[in-house]
Amino acid sequence: MITISKINFPIYVTIIFVSIFLGMLYVALSLKKEIKLGNNIYLYFLLNILLILFLGKTFTMITSKSLNFLTIGFSSYGGAIATMLCSFFFEKLWDLKGYLIKYSAISLPLIYGLSKIACFIAGCCYGIPYDGPFSVTYPDNLNIPLFPAQLLEAITFILIFIICNKFKNKKNIVLITICSCAISKFLLDFLRYEHINRIITFNQIFSIIIILISIIILIKRKIDSKKIK
Repeated sequence: MITISKINFPIYVTIIFVSIFLGMLYVALSLKKEIKLGNNIYLYFLLNILLILFLGKTFTMITSKSLNFLTIGFSSYGGAIATMLCSFFFEKLWDLKGYLIKYSAISLPLIYGLSKIACFIAGCCYGIPYDGPFSVTYPDNLNIPLFPAQLLEAITFILIFIICNKFKNKKNIVLITICSCAISKFLLDFLRYEHINRIITFNQIFSIIIILISIIILIKRKIDSKKIK
């Protein structure tokens, strides 16, 4: 069993910022291999980070009904929506041939996976009661053995990133990446403490919406491709 005492909030924030930075670094290095980057690409990264922080916290405020904007955590779906909105906008603005959208989408599981390490250390987003191997206890919180849901999420999403990056040149990789993340998020949410006494959580509802939209788009693309033939 692992016991973790409460950490200072700046440590949590630092890990979150490092995960976002590494995600942006992946996008920058990947774009550099595909197209010639101008200095204006830094505008995308700056606005993307600001939007991630804003929507990430805004979504948390909505779901947790908390008004402590500075001290609340970050919503993964808020951050993901921020990244995709930003990438769609700059993709249209600069005509980057779909590369920005693709690599921004693939960076999402990397950023989320790394950020869950912050959640594990901080003791937020903890798992269901569990007294087995690798269980974790937060003395400053529930003080009972819990399932290490954050670590399982971290491993799962980093694996999604590795696999999707390997097949980055496959057709519909953006939708496949997003759908894979949504399915994983939906299933892993059953292992979170907040799922106790709930039939379905906000994250799971949002996951279902994203999965359905992705499937509809994939079906539409398949029908359109048949019409062209």
